Amino acid sequence: MSENRTRFRLDQRRAPIYEALEQFRQMRVVPFDVPGHKRGRGNPELTAFLGQQCVGVDVNSMKPLDNLCHPVSVIREAEELAADAFGAAHAFLMVGGTTSSVQSMVLTACKRGDEIILPRNVHRSVLNALVLCGAVPVYVNPEVDKRLGISLGMKREQVAKAIKEHPNAVAVLVNNPTYYGICSDLRAIVKMLDNLSEEEIAKVNIPTAMPLLYELDENFKPIKPRGEYLDPEAAAAGAAAVAAQGQK
Repeated sequence: MSENRTRFRLDQRRAPIYEALEQFRQMRVVPFDVPGHKRGRGNPELTAFLGQQCVGVDVNSMKPLDNLCHPVSVIREAEELAADAFGAAHAFLMVGGTTSSVQSMVLTACKRGDEIILPRNVHRSVLNALVLCGAVPVYVNPEVDKRLGISLGMKREQVAKAIKEHPNAVAVLVNNPTYYGICSDLRAIVKMLDNLSEEEIAKVNIPTAMPLLYELDENFKPIKPRGEYLDPEAAAAGAAAVAAQGQK
């Protein structure tokens, strides 16, 4: 517990959205909007199935509960707590599963006509994002494990070949992990980008779940060696934690 207190900048014991819902429950508000079950009163069968504790807080976006489209209070506070917990610069709460997150990521990086390198077994949410923004996919066909019958991750050589053949590609999307739990070798990709030896890459500690950005010049060489983390302070702490794992 003392280690977590030094790691986090914010009080991770807080639960802003839950706390706001509990306060809203006690306000005894009579709803005239969605959802139609009216906090359980309009659908006793649903209330019996899910329980009053659940339907009583299944409410619409109101001022005390903030608004996900433009959070300014409890949702914004929850996002700041999530970013602090994950060691990220920012965090955004999403609805509708990971699909909306994936599509937001692709639409941020690509516009109509842009090429994006991605594995052929990519999730359909990525394909839907390409339809929405008009980007052009450059597929890398991962190998298949014949014994298990599942697709593997993209090899470093496959990524390098795709980048060389499509110099105008604006992004590379890596499934990590796939639905079968297969992870691509991110360390090998970093080793390739920075042209590191086996001894040098062994000394590089890559923090978990930290976005690492590489900006390349016209010769596909990193403009800034070792890339750039979006949150350098959190990345440094994460790298130190990775280094400490090998000492235990």
